Amino acid sequence: MENINLAVLWDMDGTILDTLELHYLTWKEAFSDCPTLFSRELFRANFGGNNRSTVPIYLGYEPDEAYYQHVVALKETLFREQLAEKTELFPGIRAWFAYFDGLGARQAIASSAMLENISKVVDAFEIRRFFTALVPGEDLPSKPAPDIFLRAAQLLDTSPARCVVFEDSIHGINAAKAAGMVSVGVAGTTHFAPGDADFLLDDYTQDPTELTRAILALMNSRQAV
Repeated sequence: MENINLAVLWDMDGTILDTLELHYLTWKEAFSDCPTLFSRELFRANFGGNNRSTVPIYLGYEPDEAYYQHVVALKETLFREQLAEKTELFPGIRAWFAYFDGLGARQAIASSAMLENISKVVDAFEIRRFFTALVPGEDLPSKPAPDIFLRAAQLLDTSPARCVVFEDSIHGINAAKAAGMVSVGVAGTTHFAPGDADFLLDDYTQDPTELTRAILALMNSRQAV
């Protein structure tokens, strides 16, 4: 399988690296100056959404723009300051990036995170070279809307039908489906059931070849219909 017509779109938080706890703790600290509805349960239920959609949920009301900008800036600063020390790439994923790169597949990170966060991750873990595009979702409709994945496909000059999305949240999987892309549910923050995604992946310690063949076969069968 060389120089295949394939684009690989990676969610970031919970898919590439384990940031769940750090996001929770930094939101908790950012909200420490006012009463909110914020809780671990509420946070987990909305993990994967962008700030614009989740902050009103965490607060329990729609904040004015000044407070929204203040709390988001504080939280994201805290997150970036602690990122390199308190998170790590999932075991084996670097080999998956290299595998797809070796096939000639185009790769992008398409994350609800701010661009500053995505850039911090790819530089802190020295993986920027694998990605043709970094696509933030902060100014787009939040997943499960397909906008972020459609923008990534456009930037990679690839038809949505030739894109596969790796995601750890049901919102992200549904966004991939709405975009007309193949979906891979990565175990971790969400307990996926059979049928939730086109494929389910326990972790990145296995060889990616078999799953890639299955992904390409599904793409080809859909295009043949």
